[in-house]
Parts: sequence; C-alpha cells; structure tokens
Amino acid sequence: MPFTAHDLRYNLQENFPKLCAYLQQRAKFWLGTFAYDSDEVDLVVEHVIEQLTRLGLLGGGNHTPETALDRLSDAQFYAFLNRSVKNKAIDRLRRHHLPTSSLSAFEDPGNIEEENDPLNIVADSIWGSPPFPTPEAAALQAVSQEALRILIKHCIEELSSAPRQLLAVIQELDEIGMVDLVQELKTEFRTQLTDVELSHLSQHKDHAHKKLRYCLQHSSTNLAVLVALRLTEYGQNSTGIDEISVGIKALVDGRISEEEVLKGLNHLVRVGLLDWHGEEIVRITSVQLKHLARFYEEGE
Repeated sequence: MPFTAHDLRYNLQENFPKLCAYLQQRAKFWLGTFAYDSDEVDLVVEHVIEQLTRLGLLGGGNHTPETALDRLSDAQFYAFLNRSVKNKAIDRLRRHHLPTSSLSAFEDPGNIEEENDPLNIVADSIWGSPPFPTPEAAALQAVSQEALRILIKHCIEELSSAPRQLLAVIQELDEIGMVDLVQELKTEFRTQLTDVELSHLSQHKDHAHKKLRYCLQHSSTNLAVLVALRLTEYGQNSTGIDEISVGIKALVDGRISEEEVLKGLNHLVRVGLLDWHGEEIVRITSVQLKHLARFYEEGE
C-alpha cells in the first residue's frame, strides 16, 4: 500500500501527493465519459479531501480524536476512499443528466445518505470483517507480502474457467488500489476476459468468494484453519440441520493427525468459534458453521 490512514494523520506532507494521485485515478475510473474533464476530476478529488479534513484525519496527528477511519485495515480504508469517490462521481454524472441506464451498473441506492455522513460507509468491507475475518480479507490486507501475494494470485487464477467470476474479483482488486496485480491478471487472462460483460454482479462475486475461501483455507498450513475447513466440509453434507455432530476421528485426514485436530479445536474454542470441552463429539450449530467457513489466520 502506498499510504495508510495513519500516514495521512501523522505524515501528511509526504503522503498527500500519493492520496491525490490515487483519488484522481479512481475519479477517472468512475466518471466514465467525463474522465478527461479535469474540472470534474478535481471536483471529485476535492470533495473527498474535504471529507477527510472535516473528519480530522488529514494532518490531525494527536490534536484531533481518532475516528472509525483510524481503525480500518489498509484494504478497508482504500475501499472507503474508493466508495467516497464513486458516490461523488455518480452525483456529478447525475448533474450532467446522464441517462439512468448508464448509471445503473454501478449506482448504490444508499449513496445519498452516505454523502450526508461519510462515516456511514465505514462498514464491513466486501472481503469480510472481524470477529470472523475471512481468507479474502487476510490475503488482501497483506497482499504486499510476496508469499501471500503468490497465494492469492494462485487462488484467483483458479477462477479462470469462470471468466465472469474472475472479472468480478479483478474489479474488486482494482477498487482497493491493487493496480499492478490487476494489470498482471488482465494481461495473463486477456483471452478469457475478452468481451466478458458483468450482469448480476453480486451473484458472480458470491460464487467467486466461495471458491477463493476454499482455495485459501485449503492452502493454509495453520492447524485451526485446516480443522475449520474439515468441519465445514463435513457440514456441507448436512444441509437443513440446525446442529450437526462430528466425531474427532472423522476430522483426521492425510494432512492432520488426531493430536493436531485437538490442538486446532482448542484454538477455535479460544477465538469463540466453537463450544467444545474435550468431548469425543463436536457439536456445531448452523451459525457456527457459517463462521467456520469464513475463518482464516496466517500459517503457523
């Protein structure tokens, strides 16, 4: 990441040009036919800068109280900036009386309320949020780490047989500023992405995220993640049941021994994902199963 919320609060002079460059790039993306109108781009950029200034983040140091922005991960902060740019760009396009059909592909119904209070859009990112961090979140928040970057790229590449899902993920990466990775993926999959258009975007994202979660969990070396994956796989065959029961020995496979299963279960209990006290049978509710399917930590 070229800059963070912390950088803007405590080291604004060095990072302000980076902020402006990012906002300009996103403004041109969302302004569409007005991308080359410098006045329109400047209006969008200035609007977001005014938001950040009003909130006390820009150069605020220890003189202004922390806000929700200071507590965001790097990926969530970039998503916030992109969403702010997007909302203002839509507002500018409306003022130019752009036909509604031209806006429908990326317009958000809640965008007017969000403009009134920018902190309203500081919410769960598309990649998930605590207390049940997702594999996607962990990967994107640390995508600058080479090993994790290779892993997330490998998992994204597995979407190549579903080009709409692949394009949906690439668009998300682009929205949070992963420009170099986006370009790399677009170049590698130029053939698959040719003439691909996205309709029902949320549906393609959902399918893509499920595949990414499985790939990232399956590639993990963290015992708790592997046990969570085994429990999730077991639960997939028990649809429609509010609570399932799994024997300890059923969780053992070629990757994890019984001793390692117990260690992983104990960790999942500590982080609040399971109610288990050493019994031979692990009981899981349908709600816990959903949380386990989204659990991820870096490898041990």
